[in-house]
Amino acid sequence: KLLEKQMNLTERFQDDGGLTFRARTESMLIGMGFKKDDLQKPVRVLSGGERSKLQLVKLLLSGAKLLLLDEPTNHLDIEASEWLESFLLEFKGAYIVISHDRYFLDKVTNKTFALDNFTLDTYKGNYTEYLRQYDERVTYLTKKYTEMTDEIHRIEGIIEQQRRFNQEHNYITIRSKEKQIERIRKELIPPPPPRRKIHFQIPCRLAHGTDVITAKDLSLKIGEQELFGNVDFEIKYGERVFLLGANGCGKSSLMKLVLGKLKGEGSAYIADWLKIGYFDQLQELRLTSSKTTMDFVWDDFPKLNRTQIQSALAMFKLYGEQLQKPVNMLSGGEAAKVILLKIMLEGPNLLLLDEPTNHLDLEAREGLMEALSDYKGTMLIISHDRALINSLATKLMFLHKDGMEIFSGSYDEWKESRACVGAGENYLKAQNTGKSGTEAASKTNSYKEQKERQSRLRRAATKVKKLEEEIGELEKEAKEINNRLSENSGDYKQAMEDSERLSEVERLQIELMERWEEAEKELAELENER
Repeated sequence: KLLEKQMNLTERFQDDGGLTFRARTESMLIGMGFKKDDLQKPVRVLSGGERSKLQLVKLLLSGAKLLLLDEPTNHLDIEASEWLESFLLEFKGAYIVISHDRYFLDKVTNKTFALDNFTLDTYKGNYTEYLRQYDERVTYLTKKYTEMTDEIHRIEGIIEQQRRFNQEHNYITIRSKEKQIERIRKELIPPPPPRRKIHFQIPCRLAHGTDVITAKDLSLKIGEQELFGNVDFEIKYGERVFLLGANGCGKSSLMKLVLGKLKGEGSAYIADWLKIGYFDQLQELRLTSSKTTMDFVWDDFPKLNRTQIQSALAMFKLYGEQLQKPVNMLSGGEAAKVILLKIMLEGPNLLLLDEPTNHLDLEAREGLMEALSDYKGTMLIISHDRALINSLATKLMFLHKDGMEIFSGSYDEWKESRACVGAGENYLKAQNTGKSGTEAASKTNSYKEQKERQSRLRRAATKVKKLEEEIGELEKEAKEINNRLSENSGDYKQAMEDSERLSEVERLQIELMERWEEAEKELAELENER
C-alpha cells in the first residue's frame, strides 16, 4: 500500500511539474526582468514595481485557466513586456486584460470590450481593429439615423398637407401616416458619439543652429556603484530620439545629468539658444500646491486672459469643477495633462519627456502622439510606450551599464534588424560547424516571407483606404447634386445636366463598392494569415 501511494504521489508530482518547477520559476522571474542576484532577496526589500512583477509571475505560474490582468505592463520594461506577450500568445486558457498599452493590446487580443457611455459593446479583433469598426459603426448609424429622421419629417409634411385638405379620406391617410411614424420611431436609435479626441499643438520657436545636445564620456555613480559609464551621443535639431533600456539602468538619471540637475563625470552640452520643455515622470507627485487648477496655470502665464486659459485647459478635457480643484487633489492623469499644457504654452524647441504617457488614458495618449507628430522641434523621450516609439522615433538610444548603443529608425525596424542579424548568425554558425544550413536558411526565408506579407498587407490596406475616400467623394458629390436639383427645379438645362451627372455618379458608386468589397476581402485574408 505504501509503495502504491508513493507511486501515485510521484506521478502526481511529475504531472504537476515538480521536476521542472524551480527552472520554470527562475526562467519566468528572469523573463520579467529580475536578475539572478535578486532571486535570493527578501520580498520586503523589493520596490513597488518589483512586487507587482512578482505577483504577476505567481499568477502566471498558478496553472489558472482564466487570467484577469489589470494593467499588467505598467511596471514592465520593453523586454519584459515582450516576454509577457510571448507567454500570453502561447497560453492555452482565456484572459481578460485592461491596458492603455496599445501595442500590447494589438499583439495579444482578438476581442475587444469597449465600456463607454454606460454601455459595454463587443468588437471582434484587437484595439486597432476596434477603432476601425467603431468609426464605421458611428458612420453607418449616423447615416441611418439621419435617413430615418428625414423620413419622419417628410411624412409629417404629408400629414400637414392632408390636414389642410380637411376631407374624410384625408384623415384616413393621416392615421396611416402617423402609424408609419410610430413604427419608424420604435426603430430609431441615436448613433453613438464619435470617438472623443484630444487635439492640441505644441508651438516651436525658430532654430538658430543644428547642434542640440552633445554628451561625452558621461558616467554616474550611486555611492560606490557605477550606474552607467562611457556614454557618448549627439542629437541634432529636428531629431526624435527615444532613450531606452531596462528598468533601473539610469535613464531618468541620464536625462537629469544632461539637464544639469545631477552631477556626474564627463560633459553634457545643450545649446544655449534652446528653450527646454521638461516633463519629469515624478513631477506630478510634486504638485503640492493648494491653488486651483485654473490659477496654477494662469499664474505662470499672466498675459493670457481667463477665456484663453479655460480654452487651453479644455483642449486637455479639463473643465467645469476640475478647474476649481486644488492641484494637490488631481489624479495622476489630470496632473500629467496640466504639466503637458504648461509645456505647450511655453512653446519650447527642445522637449525632454520622461515617461509622458504613464498616467494618461488612451484618448490622451493618442492626442499627445498626434501633437508630437506635428511638432517641429527636437525630442528626447524616455518611454516604454511602443506605439509612441514606433510612431515618432527617428533614432533609438539603448542605455546599459557599459555605454550606449544607437540605432537609426523605429522600434519595429530595430526588431526586424535584430531578427535579420539573428537569422544571419544562425546561418553562419551552421556553415562554420559543417552542419546543414537548411534550418538557418529557412529562418531567413521565413523572415523574407514575413516582410513580403507585411508589404502586401500595407498595399491592401492603402487600396481599401483609397477606395473608401473615393466613395466618400462620390457620396458628397451626389448629395450636392441632389441639393441643387431640389433648389433649382426651374432651371431645366441645369437640371438635365445634373440628372445625367447623378446617373454617372451612381454608376461609379456601384463600381467602386464592388471593388471595395473585393479589396476588403483580400485585406481580411491577409490579416488572417498573420
